[in-house]
Amino acid sequence: MAVMKDVRRIAWSIYWKLVLLSAICGFVAGAAFGFVLGVAGGIAGIPRETMTPFLQWGGAISGLIASFFVFNFILARTIGKSIGGRQLELAVAGSLREGH
Repeated sequence: MAVMKDVRRIAWSIYWKLVLLSAICGFVAGAAFGFVLGVAGGIAGIPRETMTPFLQWGGAISGLIASFFVFNFILARTIGKSIGGRQLELAVAGSLREGH
């Protein structure tokens, strides 16, 4: 079993990339959602006060979704890569591979 000292470099490698890319992608996804919905609502003549909660919640949710995909991407790229002499591996049980 691994101890914290053994996995610290791998954890740090995943963490800093996740925080940085999640912030960037979350901001971009939220801004894109807000822009598209804001323009569509403006063209449709929907009052800004009515759209504000939808823009806020929709932007936040799209940012969380983008962050999940960023995490998935970073984790997939980290598995099997050597970091500081250590390697993160994904083990799949035999019964799961066979569809049981």
